[in-house]
Parts: sequence; C-alpha cells; structure tokens
Amino acid sequence: MRTFIPIVLLATLLGLTGCEPEGPASDIGDNIDQVLDNAVSSSEPQQVETVAPTSAPEPEVIEQQKEQLQHAVEEASQEAQDRLDEILENTLDQP
Repeated sequence: MRTFIPIVLLATLLGLTGCEPEGPASDIGDNIDQVLDNAVSSSEPQQVETVAPTSAPEPEVIEQQKEQLQHAVEEASQEAQDRLDEILENTLDQP
C-alpha cells in the first residue's frame, strides 16, 4: 500500500502535465505564430539576385533583412499585445 499511493500520485501528475491549457490564454501561442506568418507573407517581395554560393551577402542586403525582420517582430509583438489586452479585458469583465 505504501508504494501504491506514490505511484498513483506520480501517474496522476504525469497525466496532468500532458494536458493542454484551456481558456482564453490557450490560443495566444497560435495567434503569435499566425501574426508572424502574416507579417512575413505580407511584406513586399524582394528582388533576388543570383550569387555564387561561395560569396558572402552584401552588407546592405544583410542590413535590409535585419530591418525587415525587426519590423515584422515589432508588428507581431504589437498585435499579440493587443490580443492579450483584449483577452484580459474580456476576462476581467466577466462575473
């Protein structure tokens, strides 16, 4: 009996760790992924230059890519923050 209770408790805890969270905050990770995908796909198409695989990219190209990525991250962060604020507002308004 002494070994049965700890085994049952351990199995219960392991089972609970596998459960997905429920509620308004459970879909935030999916929303962040969706916003990032939308930001990347909605950016203006860039002209791609064919370069030899051994040559390093131009510093201007690297800087431009950094700026695009930073802009996409900032936009996604702002949209995620807005969505989180909306969820919190709706949650706090409920009785």
